[in-house]
Amino acid sequence: MKRFSAITLSALTLGAVSIMAAGCSDDARVSKAIGKLVDERESETIRLAEATSFAWDQVYLFGPYTARRHVCTTLGIQEEHCERQIPFESQDDGDMSIAFLAEGRLVYYARHSRANGDFTPVPAGQPLSRDRAVFRSLRDGEGQGGLARGKLVLE
Repeated sequence: MKRFSAITLSALTLGAVSIMAAGCSDDARVSKAIGKLVDERESETIRLAEATSFAWDQVYLFGPYTARRHVCTTLGIQEEHCERQIPFESQDDGDMSIAFLAEGRLVYYARHSRANGDFTPVPAGQPLSRDRAVFRSLRDGEGQGGLARGKLVLE
């Protein structure tokens, strides 16, 4: 029985650590994937699910300058876990953040450059379900480095 308990505890701990590690990311994979979809599909429908390689069923989009505390409150993250699960907050006009959830739990939190697709103003009625996270890309001037930037409008 002790061996079973130790194995079970180890598996649960590893699972919890994996979920927390997956939940917070400062990499740009998702943002770059969104940018690629915007570049390929000017004035076409973009499904946010196409920019991700992990399971999720809901998404929140947070605009520039959204405070970490607000993100944590919105996502239901307790204050003592907030900074660990939400490791950054947007601090300039060019950045926003995206939180992906699966079954009500944060699975991925990423910084998103508005140069890769501009979701502002963020849609009302969040979270958006995976099926509802569909946007139309409209050209909106020039982004960073002269790259065209698409305005992403909820379908």
